[in-house]
Amino acid sequence: MKKIVSAALLATAISTPAFAADASNYYISADFGSASYSNVTVAAGTYPNPGMFRIAAGYQFSPTLGAEIGYTKFGDSSIIIGTASGTIVASSFQVAAVGTFPITPEFNLIAKAGLASNKQSLDVKSSGIVTSSYAGSQSALMVNLGAQYNFSPKFGLRVQYENYGEFGPFGTTGKNMKASTTSFGIVSYF
Repeated sequence: MKKIVSAALLATAISTPAFAADASNYYISADFGSASYSNVTVAAGTYPNPGMFRIAAGYQFSPTLGAEIGYTKFGDSSIIIGTASGTIVASSFQVAAVGTFPITPEFNLIAKAGLASNKQSLDVKSSGIVTSSYAGSQSALMVNLGAQYNFSPKFGLRVQYENYGEFGPFGTTGKNMKASTTSFGIVSYF
């Protein structure tokens, strides 16, 4: 049994660098998913959680360490009561260090830590006319946990959880809006 385990570990150790050597250091990715907002409750109710879309580009300095820049656009989130409505529009730009932890030659765990530049705005309308607008922005620590499966040295799929931190004061609530996302995406190396 020990010989089988040792052989399997040796095969993994040998094949992991070989698989990684075939991949390019540059990559782009696109992620789709859902966002979760907090501190967005007003007298009319709590704004619903929207969808999200994220694009990113990165560079792997080594098989275990890289850097990534990304832009996330959150879907509009609205509350409508009669002829009155309120809509949140939010986005985030991120720069992060990326840690890659190979489990097998094809399967990796990933973690990110970096800085997010977050923006949000709230427009309140009555009969289609904007009656008040609020905006907030804030830089915050962004953290991520995820997993990636590489089908080939040039293509992979990943799932991620990202916490973007605070987006600045929300409306007149006096609280900072926060956001996190759960997403599924594709990665292409070139």
